[in-house]
Amino acid sequence: MRSPSRRRVTAMARRNLLVQMRNPGHWFLLIALPVVDGLLFGSIGVAYGEGDGPVRLLVTGILLFHLIWQLTLAGSFGLLEEVWSRNLMNLLATPLTEREFLGALGLVGLVRTVVAVVLIAVVGFGFYAVAPDTAGWVLVPSAVILMLFGMAITFFVMALTLQYGDSAEVFSWGTLVLLMPLSGFFYPVDSLPPVLAAVAQVIPLTHVFEAVRIGLADGTVAWGQLGIAAVGTLVLLGLATWFLDRQLRRFRAEGWITRFT
Repeated sequence: MRSPSRRRVTAMARRNLLVQMRNPGHWFLLIALPVVDGLLFGSIGVAYGEGDGPVRLLVTGILLFHLIWQLTLAGSFGLLEEVWSRNLMNLLATPLTEREFLGALGLVGLVRTVVAVVLIAVVGFGFYAVAPDTAGWVLVPSAVILMLFGMAITFFVMALTLQYGDSAEVFSWGTLVLLMPLSGFFYPVDSLPPVLAAVAQVIPLTHVFEAVRIGLADGTVAWGQLGIAAVGTLVLLGLATWFLDRQLRRFRAEGWITRFT
């Protein structure tokens, strides 16, 4: 197996960035949505909370959520753009490998994530006096776990896109929307109905955000919660990688490319 070409990776990343820059919808998702989310959840914390605890929790929660959201959008929309433009066949005819394509989408996802997080951090600090590092050092391992989780969701959505084409677009939006209320982004999962609270305990995100809440409360790092989240995320990432690889093999063997021409 040949090593990835840096030139092809950067060229593909540049192409995706240019496509997104010329699409008003991508600008909305990258600029307007993070700002609106920061204002929305920050204002809810101010309106219904007592003291600065709720607003710190909500602003930190939406900031961390966009670590997953932007990475997932970049990956799933990167493949969908090739489907919508009927360019998938052309890519298959080039020396570009799957690893290089995924690497390019990963670079685009990192750029989108940095922009969105900076915007939310500016809104949180400028309007609600919530510093980005208010939870302390727990944010560092939490951010790493969340981005790995985002990669797993991206692989899952891309695998479905290979089989169902542009009709799989709903998964790029809906997967994280379904996970948000079950993962305790903005409240302890004990607030959920008992059946759903039990389901939430098997979702790695639940343990990440429990660790973040502990960090916001007393500044300590809940390594136990982070350990559970890390193991669960690595298992999920392994399954998503296997599923994507399986779908790629079926894509070639069963001639799915004919659905995209």
